[in-house]
Amino acid sequence: MEKVGKLPPLLDKKNGTVVYNDTFGSADHPDMQSLTRDKSNAVSKNILYQPAAFESWPAYATGPTFGQMALIRKHGGEGQSDLVNPWEKKVIPKPKFLEQLEGFLHTELRALDCPPKGPSELRLQVYREVFEYLITDFKTYRPLLSAVKNEYELVISDLHQKIRELEPLKQMLVTVSERCDQKIMQIQEQERQDLVDLRKENIRLLQKIDSMKEKEKDYQAQIDKISEELSREYERYKNECDQRRMLVQDLNEMRYQREQEQSVSGGGSQLDGETNETHDKEPEHQDDPIILKIALRKCREANEQLTAKLNETLADYANVVPRRHYELLETEYGKYKEKMKSKEEENEKFTNELEALNKVYAQVVEQRDAYYVELETLKRSSTPRPRWDKCGDYITGGKKRWKELADGKRSDNLVDILLSEISGADISSFTNQDYFQGLGTGDSVPVYLRFDGQVKNLKMDRINTNKFIKEFWKVKIAEDAKISVGTHQLMAEYLSKYLNQKYGEKSMEFAYNLNDACQRFSFDSRIKQFHDILLGRMDEQQYHKCARMTALVQRELEKQADGNTFVSPDELKLALGKHIGKKSDFHINQLVELALSSCASEEANQIGISKLFSDTEDGKQSEWLELLYSQDTKERLELVEQIEAALSEKTGRAMEITGKELRDAVLAADEKVGNEVLEYSVCWAFDVLKADNATYPKPTKEVIQKLQMSALPLL
Repeated sequence: MEKVGKLPPLLDKKNGTVVYNDTFGSADHPDMQSLTRDKSNAVSKNILYQPAAFESWPAYATGPTFGQMALIRKHGGEGQSDLVNPWEKKVIPKPKFLEQLEGFLHTELRALDCPPKGPSELRLQVYREVFEYLITDFKTYRPLLSAVKNEYELVISDLHQKIRELEPLKQMLVTVSERCDQKIMQIQEQERQDLVDLRKENIRLLQKIDSMKEKEKDYQAQIDKISEELSREYERYKNECDQRRMLVQDLNEMRYQREQEQSVSGGGSQLDGETNETHDKEPEHQDDPIILKIALRKCREANEQLTAKLNETLADYANVVPRRHYELLETEYGKYKEKMKSKEEENEKFTNELEALNKVYAQVVEQRDAYYVELETLKRSSTPRPRWDKCGDYITGGKKRWKELADGKRSDNLVDILLSEISGADISSFTNQDYFQGLGTGDSVPVYLRFDGQVKNLKMDRINTNKFIKEFWKVKIAEDAKISVGTHQLMAEYLSKYLNQKYGEKSMEFAYNLNDACQRFSFDSRIKQFHDILLGRMDEQQYHKCARMTALVQRELEKQADGNTFVSPDELKLALGKHIGKKSDFHINQLVELALSSCASEEANQIGISKLFSDTEDGKQSEWLELLYSQDTKERLELVEQIEAALSEKTGRAMEITGKELRDAVLAADEKVGNEVLEYSVCWAFDVLKADNATYPKPTKEVIQKLQMSALPLL
């Protein structure tokens, strides 16, 4: 146990002597003797180094101390000593040593800025020191209290050691949990595919059964139709037979009548002979009509019986198929039944495996949740240090410059430096303010920011800022087209008008938040371009040129794809060379290589068209478009450098130049440049509507700066 300083004893306020407790100290101590010799020095010493005298102060006591009782008798007199009840006092003052300890405790806690609640190492250290002071002065109970304190220290040390041992297990647990999740997902995917196959097979079998039922219905319909036709044919045949028999009977009767007439008109003998002869012949060629009628009636009865039996047979066997077809269907049904049985067994097997996996998954999830809770607890108790070296990849100058800026800085300072480098604003502007102060209504303030008072800080994010900018450009292009083709309204004035129309009374609030977002996210190329055009640092024609260039390339690629969603590298080269003007082979190869690496399609050696022109999840332009626009910026700066060099050769570094001199310098920089580029360069640099009006001189430096903010080179 480390040695702790001892508090000095208290001074008696009555006579100025040092008061000691027999249990805890003695007057022979050197410190106490020095206090007795020099009373004033003892009083002036710091309270943290004064030894204390202990007083009796039970927690349940409600009356005054003995010193207070003596004061009551002294001031009350002899006659009034019995009238004063000293036990009516409700509060007993604390012992001096206790007050010293508590004062030391509160002073140290405030000095170390310890949290008022929750576990804290600093606060534990303060309480440990107070306890050491207490143990040191309690000489009688010092061994016991020291032993208790040592036991607590051993337990705390053991717990810290266990926490350090559990750190690797936490990482291993996360790895095991991820592996289990992946394995479960693989098994579920395999089982899902098998279930899909079984469903497809079941659907196919059901469709086949339905088709067989349809065929059965067709066969039954054919049987019914044939039965009806057979009944009609039988009825027709029966009618014909009856008509034939009736005709035969009529013929026999007519023959008989004719013969009778002949016999009446002829001679008697001859008539008798012929009659006898006729009567002899009639039994051979003619039946008795009565017998025929009886036979006809019997035939009709038999026909009716046969018809009834036929109809009964047809009714009984209406749903019966031929045995050959039945055997074929039965054989095929047996095969499908066996397949269905095997599929059901496989399905049951997979179901059992799925249930087992679900149980294992539930156990793993439960363990993962428990470890996650423990991990969150550990995260709250221990804050990880940020990896500031990763910031060097995102600022100008790279890691080397970031190392120079971050050398010897604290985390708070590094955050301010990082925000300043990203946005380009001053470090002092990065405060967590809830309101913006209006810039006033003067002419120097932009139209959309002219306001007096405070504006609420909405803290716009980058996604919403990009979304607003794209919507704004869409509306502005449509409004400009209504006025006149090739003319544009002033950005600041139109933005003020647009915000008033869309947000009404909250237009200023959105304007200040948009201005703040443009400053904070100036590293985003789209937001920076919008802000530069809004402030007049770039020609609006630059945005329209980039948009037109992108639309032409996209339309050409979709035309070459012919309905597909991907193109080859050669087709991309052809589209770039056709619509992006004078671009070197090196730049074109850069664009093609980046497209193959970041926008590759599922097809081999193919490029997805949509990936080239679509934004990322956070609203940022694709890497391919960023490279395309950055190449355009480099080409503009190189062209301006060539124009500046041509001006130096022709004018000898003159301080001022005219429009004609600038025109000659542009032609010298690029002999193949068209009249449109010459007209635009002079008009933009000299702020005139026609190049012929640029007759007055203008500072060369200002002209070069204007050209750097222009939309050169034009498409």
